[in-house]
Amino acid sequence: MSDASDRHKPTARLAVEHVRHRSEVTWSGVLGARGPSDGSGGAGGNVPSALSVLRHAALYAGVPAEIEDAFAVFLEHALGHGVLYPAAVHATPHLFEIVRAGGPVADRVSAVTARYVALVDTLDGPLRARLVETFIDHALDVIGWIGTHDRATAAIAVHVPALRPAYVTAIEAAPPPSAYALLALLEIGHSSPLSVARAQGVLDDHHAAPLTRAAAAAYLARLGDGSPSLRERIDAALPPSAPAALGNLVEDLWQPAIHRPRVAPRMMSAEVVFVGEKLVQVRAGERRVTLPLPCSQLQRGDVIQVGITAHGQPQLALLSEPDGGIRVVNF
Repeated sequence: MSDASDRHKPTARLAVEHVRHRSEVTWSGVLGARGPSDGSGGAGGNVPSALSVLRHAALYAGVPAEIEDAFAVFLEHALGHGVLYPAAVHATPHLFEIVRAGGPVADRVSAVTARYVALVDTLDGPLRARLVETFIDHALDVIGWIGTHDRATAAIAVHVPALRPAYVTAIEAAPPPSAYALLALLEIGHSSPLSVARAQGVLDDHHAAPLTRAAAAAYLARLGDGSPSLRERIDAALPPSAPAALGNLVEDLWQPAIHRPRVAPRMMSAEVVFVGEKLVQVRAGERRVTLPLPCSQLQRGDVIQVGITAHGQPQLALLSEPDGGIRVVNF
């Protein structure tokens, strides 16, 4: 982080608070990716200064580069190359204080804590236990983030088993669950009549965001009742692109295991509109569907039966053979 005096001089009150928080930890003995965490190895490793900036982010609104430099300390010094350092463990209680106080960077700070908890296994035993204990000690803060910092809360529930019962209870008592909550419940493997019913409510709410409905579908695909009717609704809300999209939604905090159900395609009469060497294109209702049928004996204008998924993907075709038989082609 660059020297604040270059662009913004902190007030006397900020300086006093900076010293107070600095005295709580001997930061010179706390290591990060850039060496000691007191800034003696460079501004990029100055944890107490970065904490002071984030605590008073509103006062630094006119110098946003200072805020970005502060976050860089926690994302490039407290962790580096996917590995947590002791600086992350010592900084986490202070980060919880910043989120509790609210302010313009609270959501970003909660995201930092979520990234730390997702990497907790990169720490050695005592430090790992200490970081986990910090999250347990702040259980009321974490549960209080539901509805405000949902992705961070979900990630913490996924990675800290001790917090899962309180998280599940709070989610079941809250308004309709977010996509993050549904994916967390899926990862945890929590299934109860109430959670299943609430997920079905989200799935059947066509005003809900597509990714939220997809998350509900993913949850129900594994933990629902498996009835044919439900499987069809899941299939309709869970397109082939959903696993990647839901993975991107939670970033790399965890990897959701998304399984799309196999549902029988709808058989439709389709007119051949184009025949090429390696494919055939047909018109099925209002859709044009491409079939991978190389060297086909079909001709333009022929009508065949095609099985099409809810997302317009062909699964099979029924073709007439010269001897009068029917050949089934699976794609």
